Amino acid sequence: MLHVAFVWHMHQPLYKDRLTGRYLMPWVRLHGIKDYLDMVAILRQYPGLHQTFNLVPSLLEQVEDYASGHAVDRALEVTLKPVADWTRDDRAYVMLRFFDAQFDNMIAPFPRYHQLALKRNDLLGQFDAEDASRAFTHQDLLDLTVWFNLAWFDPLWRRTEPELQALVQRGRGFTQVDRELVVAKQRKILARIVPEYSEMRIRGQVELTTTPFYHPILPLLVDTDSARVARPHLPLPGTRFSYPEDARHQIRRGLEYFASRFGHRPVGMWPSEQSVSPAAVQIMAEEGIRWAISDEGVLAHSLGVRLVRDAAGQLLHPDVLYRPYAVDTPAGRVQFVFRDIVLSDLIGFSYPRVPGAQAAQDLHERLKGIRARSPHPDPLVTIALDGENCWEHYAEDGWDFLRAFYDGVAADPDIRLCTVGEYLAEHPAAHHLPHLHSGSWIGSDFTTWIGDPTKNRAWDLVGEARAAFETYDGPNREEAREEILTAEGSDWFWWFGVGHDSGQDELFDEQFRMHLANAWRLMGEEVPESLAGPVTPAEPAMPEPTAAESGVFEAVAPQGAMHAAVRFINRIAFRGEPAGVFVAIELGPTFEPMPGDEILIGWFYPGQTRHNSPLNARPAPALDGITYRFLYAHEVRVAFDPPGGTVWEAGEVFTWHLVPADVAVRREGATVAIEVPTAAIGQGPGREVHFVVGICRGGDLLDVFPSDRTLAVRIPSQAAASAQARVTSG
Repeated sequence: MLHVAFVWHMHQPLYKDRLTGRYLMPWVRLHGIKDYLDMVAILRQYPGLHQTFNLVPSLLEQVEDYASGHAVDRALEVTLKPVADWTRDDRAYVMLRFFDAQFDNMIAPFPRYHQLALKRNDLLGQFDAEDASRAFTHQDLLDLTVWFNLAWFDPLWRRTEPELQALVQRGRGFTQVDRELVVAKQRKILARIVPEYSEMRIRGQVELTTTPFYHPILPLLVDTDSARVARPHLPLPGTRFSYPEDARHQIRRGLEYFASRFGHRPVGMWPSEQSVSPAAVQIMAEEGIRWAISDEGVLAHSLGVRLVRDAAGQLLHPDVLYRPYAVDTPAGRVQFVFRDIVLSDLIGFSYPRVPGAQAAQDLHERLKGIRARSPHPDPLVTIALDGENCWEHYAEDGWDFLRAFYDGVAADPDIRLCTVGEYLAEHPAAHHLPHLHSGSWIGSDFTTWIGDPTKNRAWDLVGEARAAFETYDGPNREEAREEILTAEGSDWFWWFGVGHDSGQDELFDEQFRMHLANAWRLMGEEVPESLAGPVTPAEPAMPEPTAAESGVFEAVAPQGAMHAAVRFINRIAFRGEPAGVFVAIELGPTFEPMPGDEILIGWFYPGQTRHNSPLNARPAPALDGITYRFLYAHEVRVAFDPPGGTVWEAGEVFTWHLVPADVAVRREGATVAIEVPTAAIGQGPGREVHFVVGICRGGDLLDVFPSDRTLAVRIPSQAAASAQARVTSG
């Protein structure tokens, strides 16, 4: 039998300013009415299916604050404030922030909200936000404030709550009473979250786990030097940060808070960002943690092997991943399960683009394929991902997909959905992991949170406040500690520097500095001048070459010191066609690909708003140039032997996700010819696409061509291509 453990991670950072009681962002409230309660509501309909939910204490604390009616954020404040009393700033804020919802699934389906969104978009092309708001009538603004809140309710509540159903059916002409109604409904739903999860745990259908209180990267709290295990040459903060007692405090506080709400201390833990190190795991063991979860990349590095997949994403040696491992520490054993990246990312990023039933069938078939290929009689597939942010990209918030999938596996006698704890009780880890790699679920390293100049500066700011706290013994010691612990959370560092763009990075920057400033004030000290301005500097613009329908790049000379002995690429020829972009790469005379080597092509689309991420490879220490630092929307990864290619799309969480596509690859001597379908990268006639070509070995990016700019190619129309073909043939 195939055992499948879903682990859903529910998390939001602390948005509250404790000194004022005000919340700077509304995301706990909005995700709380859309993503937390409905996940157990649908699971309740399938009592034979069991799952694990990881609830972060900083999220739960805020959920309870909102449910009690004490929490107030700017959007909530404006929602309840009579329109006639709005300030200029209120009006501008509503224009900018009350359309913060997924357009296709949360705005477009509702005619009135859609109408207001189109009106606003047209106006913002001509006026600033406050002036644009003047073109909205009093009724427009009333309707907008109701619809923003209404659209964030899960479809389940809009269908089953009569008052909400009536508002959706009416669609317009909302009143102040309607605004107060939606807020009251929000608080009622938020108040049900903790009791519902508790009840499902008591019934035995779910296992509940937790995370260190403010979601910090534990290995970096223990010692920032741990970042150099995976990246030996990584630049680090000016001052080493090493406070293992903070890691312990974050773990202990999280466990104690969890126990106060659910009546027991969990034995399972999702380390923040699935980040682990031997020292961090020892502290976890000392605090009573008996099992934890991390990523398949961490497992591969720990074992010193490559987890190789075929073109469909199936592991060639599934038994390596689909079993638990034991990590022994001086404080006792911690069992580990490692998530399947491909299956997790299909749910998080790829399946929203296809009908729910089709996605469900694909996932079910993949699981059956794993069962058929597994040499172990009871393998465990761990699917672990964010349990909240992906659903807004699905139709009906993922209900169609989940119901179809649950229907299928509930009727399949060869697949069992279980909790991690249930599986480990029946099948304790029989394989020992003698070495545990220090890394996370992103790139198997910590570069998402350290190493970038901006991230390093943020660590120095935390370190400065933490050092001052060491000598402070005044009446506000515990309050100051809380502010510092909050600033240690992973989310602030996630948004600093390159790689991520929330659309509101300045607010995350502001909140990070606010917590540190609060700590200094509570210690009776002057707030350092270094906290007066943003941590994040302005980023340089990417050079913009001129695009043509074809071109050639000659790599005549080596581009960096490390390339003196080996020239990886001689030339790159490329051509745009309506159906695809053709890239022919002539390898250098001294370069002979080794097993596992890959060509990596990074694609960027100027003027298009979409997720972009750094190349999914570790830059080699001596890698020169600037293009490897740029952000790209797609990657094409090409294997030399046997020749084959896959397409990957950048997601909003700094990761890459497999896209179903047929990439034609042909190798003749020193030339590798690649055809990338335009449909696979979402481009078409008239579009300009930019790209670079890299060579990867063992996950390391050895070189990128060009190193100082991107290549550009324009995709012609069918008519233009046909005309060119006639000229050529004539």
